[in-house]
Amino acid sequence: MSIPVPVLDDRTFDQLVAEATARIPVHTPEWTNLNASDPGITIVELFAFLTENLLYRSNRIPEANRIKFLTMLGISLQPASPGTGLVAFSNDRGPLQPPLGLPGGTVVKAGQVPFLTTTGLAVLPLTGAAYYKQPQTLDDATQAMYQMLYQTFLSTSSDVLSFYQPVALAAPATGKPGPVVDLGDPVNGTIDRSLWIALLGPTGADLDAVRRAVAGQSLSIGVFPAADTPGRVLPPATTGSAQPDPGLVFEIAAPEPDATGNSGLGYGLGPANYTRLPITYADQVLVGPGIVQVTLPAYDQILLWNFDPEEEGTGDYPPRLDDASVSARLISWIRVRYPPMPATDQSSATGNGTTAPSAPSVSSSGGCGCGQSGSQPASSSAPAGLTTTGCGCSGGSPALPIASGPTNMVLAADSSDQPTGRLTWVGLNAATVIQAVPVVQEMLGVGTGTPFQTFTVANTPVVVGSSASNVLIEVQGLDGWQAWTMIDDIYAAQPDETVYMLDPAAGLITGGGGLFGTRFPLGSNVRATYQYGGGSAGQVPIGAIAKSVGLPGGFSVTNPVATWGASDPQSASDGEAEITRWLRHRDRLVTANDFQDLALATPGVDLGRAEVLPLFNPDQPDPTTTWPGMVTVLVIPRSDPVTPNAPTPDLQFLNSVCQWLDPRRLVTTEVHVRGPLYQPIWVSIGIEVLPGQVFSLVRQAVNDAVVAFLSPLTGGLPAPGEDSGTGWPLGTNVRSNDIEAVATRVPGVRYVDSVLMAAADASGVVSFAVDPVPMAGLQLPAATVFVNQGQAESPASLLGSAQPVLPTQVPVPLVPPTC
Repeated sequence: MSIPVPVLDDRTFDQLVAEATARIPVHTPEWTNLNASDPGITIVELFAFLTENLLYRSNRIPEANRIKFLTMLGISLQPASPGTGLVAFSNDRGPLQPPLGLPGGTVVKAGQVPFLTTTGLAVLPLTGAAYYKQPQTLDDATQAMYQMLYQTFLSTSSDVLSFYQPVALAAPATGKPGPVVDLGDPVNGTIDRSLWIALLGPTGADLDAVRRAVAGQSLSIGVFPAADTPGRVLPPATTGSAQPDPGLVFEIAAPEPDATGNSGLGYGLGPANYTRLPITYADQVLVGPGIVQVTLPAYDQILLWNFDPEEEGTGDYPPRLDDASVSARLISWIRVRYPPMPATDQSSATGNGTTAPSAPSVSSSGGCGCGQSGSQPASSSAPAGLTTTGCGCSGGSPALPIASGPTNMVLAADSSDQPTGRLTWVGLNAATVIQAVPVVQEMLGVGTGTPFQTFTVANTPVVVGSSASNVLIEVQGLDGWQAWTMIDDIYAAQPDETVYMLDPAAGLITGGGGLFGTRFPLGSNVRATYQYGGGSAGQVPIGAIAKSVGLPGGFSVTNPVATWGASDPQSASDGEAEITRWLRHRDRLVTANDFQDLALATPGVDLGRAEVLPLFNPDQPDPTTTWPGMVTVLVIPRSDPVTPNAPTPDLQFLNSVCQWLDPRRLVTTEVHVRGPLYQPIWVSIGIEVLPGQVFSLVRQAVNDAVVAFLSPLTGGLPAPGEDSGTGWPLGTNVRSNDIEAVATRVPGVRYVDSVLMAAADASGVVSFAVDPVPMAGLQLPAATVFVNQGQAESPASLLGSAQPVLPTQVPVPLVPPTC
């Protein structure tokens, strides 16, 4: 039961004037002129006006008091979330030696919005150009010609020629979908599960001087994985602090030095060998954007192969470079390899209910990844532009099968949570940045020795990141300044612990009380080093971060991808609305309602819907099987510019939700955070309109009503008093009767003649005359609606079932027409 807010005085202006006027004959009977023009009545009205204003303010709790009451309840308003991103520095015209060292905390700006680098790096005089070997399919005549010309390169009868085209990984651009290369796809991605980074010196620079400048230095490589992902998983917490694995293998070309010197300066000989680069720092770059810092080898080990004309680009050698301006700046190659999954992890359920056999592991030099042998031995050679492999897989995608007549549909389960080798951008001299402004050693005041003494920093909101160095509170003692430790709950501290509690939104720092944490000592100075910032201004597009006062002449900076995660702070009214929920979950994930409430409160994302499925495993085809200790959280963004009717969370969206839920869950709970699995359906509706109505307008209204009814955000039946639903309910089948009822209620519709539906099952077969369309697990409908006058048109004729749509083939020449 909610407690009603007390009203101190509800009298209005007219009531106050009437009450004062009624007292006049009692206290001053000689006052008989009570007209509105009387000066005395004017004074009464003036005081009634002032009194009404005082009563209004008394009945409204000021904003500061409301925030104070929330603080007394232990509810902290969510501060503004800072934008996060990746930047790449470049030595365009600066000196080659020594490399420019940039510490963490270097300020870069997008206009007037400041960002800080979170990792230090050395800006080497290198730029990177990423290439991959895209598989190509030749016609029979061309393939027969290559087979005849290069028969001698096939060492065994099982070897076949495999053709590829060296393709440069395009840079992301504003307003366009990000480029994606899938290192694990041997058909449409790469032929060798690798991305090749050409290490290029500055234009016009002496390449030998560049090799000397970068030898033994730390190279910072930025990686931005593809944004589309099925979901994220938070496994049960384990002990230990294993070094994070980036998920990729970084190797540098390692030719054999030529003792004769005939190969030339910077060149070597021998087979396609590679040396694994030591990793000094690594983020999990297949899970989220991050940095991998590797150490380059010594000067005499940074080499290129002195190829014969027929060897370049063959086997495990780097791809052939057709651009002479790029090859003239090349000093070496780094191979970023996607390691094969273990054989036990490669089995998966197929559409017909059988289990695909596990594929054998692929050699470290790469390979197709389809379960057959990898590339040819390193010592062999092949013609330019060709690779000999034992893979017999065919290119292209299968045609969309069509089934006619009613079908009992079997819906597909979601795909695995395992990270894939899909990459959008890879670059050199990169660093992660966060939207913040640094404040160093701000004096907060003097300790009084009282319990739970508080200080307030001058700038808010305070940015609290994963690093403890973001906020540093120091107390002056006899031995100098002593750093205190941040704690989430001051009442959990031991009496002798020097800890403090921080409210980032209000900038409030609270010390211990003696029994719970040490008090700020009497007479001791307290100072703070911290970062503040955040807000929606931190969401900047590609190329917006373009200046830094810390860069000398000849150096530049840019952000190759747009920043993410910025949001405005929570208001006091929003915080008051969360009081009931907070008192229920206390910022801990225990019940299903707790998961939903806290997921909806995730800062930095515009979350439109969150659903919780306890004991549900999204990777299993049977949604009725229970999995103890497992919770699946379905999240849907409020908007999606690419697919507005089927909004899907991207990788940064899912990472934000995971980072928010992870510290609040039980350590034994395995949490899966997923987007919806959209089930394509086609709905054909035949209607008759009322006389005098314009059919085109009524048809559009019917289309909008049905799309809104099946929407993941506004679908379903609305609650009493509401205009729309809260999203199509999970596990609810799509029935033609419901669609008919929705269409009938549209103004201008006389009646609905018929409703026909089609959908695709787990194997991709489009089935017609499906009613109802089943929905299970995380599946939600993604509807395409057709409205016709009279009888509903068959979806088979609308989809063109007689000629299934084949994938578009873009021919790419294997050999460039000009040299």
